[in-house]
Amino acid sequence: MALDVGVLKPTSNDITLDRIRKRASPDYQARIPEATKAGVQATMKALMNYRPARNEFIDALVNRIGLTYSQSVSWSNPLAEFKRGMLSYGDTIEEIQLGLIKAKTYDFDRESTERNLFGTHRAEVQTNFHTINRQDKYIITIDNPALNRAFLEENGLTSFISRTMDSVSTSDQWDEFLLTCQLFAEYETNNGFHKVQVPDVSAPTSTEADAKGLLRKIRAVADNLTFISTKYNPAAMPLAAKRDELLLFVTPEVNAAIDVEALAGAFNITQAQAHGRIVPIPEGEFNLPGVQAIITTKDFFVIADTLFETTQLWNPDSLQNNQWSHHHQIISASRFVPAVMFTSNTVDEIVFEPNPVVSVGNITTVDADGATVTDVVRGEVYQLTADVVTTLEDGTSEAVRWSVDGNVSLLTYISDTGVLHVGGAEDATSLTVRATTVWLDPQGVETSKTATETLTVSGDKLVIWPRGASDDGDPVTP
Repeated sequence: MALDVGVLKPTSNDITLDRIRKRASPDYQARIPEATKAGVQATMKALMNYRPARNEFIDALVNRIGLTYSQSVSWSNPLAEFKRGMLSYGDTIEEIQLGLIKAKTYDFDRESTERNLFGTHRAEVQTNFHTINRQDKYIITIDNPALNRAFLEENGLTSFISRTMDSVSTSDQWDEFLLTCQLFAEYETNNGFHKVQVPDVSAPTSTEADAKGLLRKIRAVADNLTFISTKYNPAAMPLAAKRDELLLFVTPEVNAAIDVEALAGAFNITQAQAHGRIVPIPEGEFNLPGVQAIITTKDFFVIADTLFETTQLWNPDSLQNNQWSHHHQIISASRFVPAVMFTSNTVDEIVFEPNPVVSVGNITTVDADGATVTDVVRGEVYQLTADVVTTLEDGTSEAVRWSVDGNVSLLTYISDTGVLHVGGAEDATSLTVRATTVWLDPQGVETSKTATETLTVSGDKLVIWPRGASDDGDPVTP
């Protein structure tokens, strides 16, 4: 049964025994006397002569008091604060990230197709699934002779249980820390980090200028991460990070070389706050040669406990109690957070493949009835489209700039979305429409492709001035 023993401090044996007895089963309370009244020796004798009560005592001593005590005095995983708590149900954590929605130009005169009205317009969605990947157990044996000797000292029970359980708790915490640190190397193996080359500040020969150079780049990256970008996360999703969410993981050597006060300025925080936002990781546990620092957020870690349980079994052959401590976890990293590594290694330059326009052509003019025409009527509106062929796999794009030449009337014009308005008083007999696309290469050289189409203008011309008269003498209404 569960025993709520509170926070344990080193106490005398009788107080420890009575604390366990108070929360024990009725059978235990009936058979085991209070140590403060009957004495420790009498309580110990009753425990040793009745094995069910002794098993319950050991279970309480180890599972409840032992774990509470050892967790308060043993080494703790400094990265445990980034865990996501206990996953009570299931064995998988699902991450979903939505992309941005592409804007479309609004035009009052442009007809909306069925696809625009009733079609499906999905944003880019990516999903990650993180499943249980740690299932460890730690076994330790409780010897009856050792337990008997613990009763002979004033604080023997708490001393005994601290020695017994400290190794279990520390082993578990250390393994969790190592597995968490291994995420950095696994992430880099899959080319997850955006890398920035910096001087080797951890080297004994590094200079003040090297440290300042590193600080300068850290500050620049910290500012850039607050803006939406696809550059800094391996999923290439449009993401940003709040400044107060940023964390900097550094090696102790780098941490010693840089000015913490100056580093605090890079995050716009105080020097006291910097110690909570700067997390030292031993260089050997980073397991990334040349790494100086990594900047990301706490959401980089996808870590959750799925099972934490202790149990025991009496071994009648050796007259010992074997104690098992089970710890199951999900230990993973997210692809949906900015993650930048500062390294002294050579960083390959990222080359963006150009996407030049190959051609622009096939201008199509469609009237209000959906028919393709080459003759436009004064006073009517038409929808124009042009095919743009690029080097992308799909090979098409709608990004063109529209213009119309040859018109006389100011009421003849074409909108940004390719809607051609033919003025009712247009004097021209033909119009030239032009679709132009402009591409700027990385060197700033502008390249353009243009397609033109000549349209014949027909229909009665609207006379606006001077006003004419109808056959019955009434003014003609334009």
